[in-house]
Amino acid sequence: MTLTQVMENLAKVLKEATDTPVKTAWISPEDNIPLITIIQFGGGSEPLALTDRELRTYEFQVDVWARSAKQRDDLADKIMFKLVKGWQSIYQAYGWWSIHVYRILDIEEEGVYRKTMVIVIKEVVA
Repeated sequence: MTLTQVMENLAKVLKEATDTPVKTAWISPEDNIPLITIIQFGGGSEPLALTDRELRTYEFQVDVWARSAKQRDDLADKIMFKLVKGWQSIYQAYGWWSIHVYRILDIEEEGVYRKTMVIVIKEVVA
């Protein structure tokens, strides 16, 4: 799976979990809120010993933008529930065998409430 495909599939998972628009780019002034944005944060690839496969790691910064802290937290909770509790269905659909969420921060800027988090996805590819 390419980086673009992984990002698009993550957007699909988040949209299904929250029923909120998801954009695979940073927020812009014309965007409506609530909104979820995804940008690439990091990643890498390494060979798996004694195989012809490799381990790919993708890191994405996911931001939940909302008009209230409650709305932001509710959307973030739905994301966490889907990624943590629904990992088996995600594995079956996309082959992502490891999903971690870290560096979760709450930010309020000019009346907009944002929760930012880093989501790490791992997959093994041939």
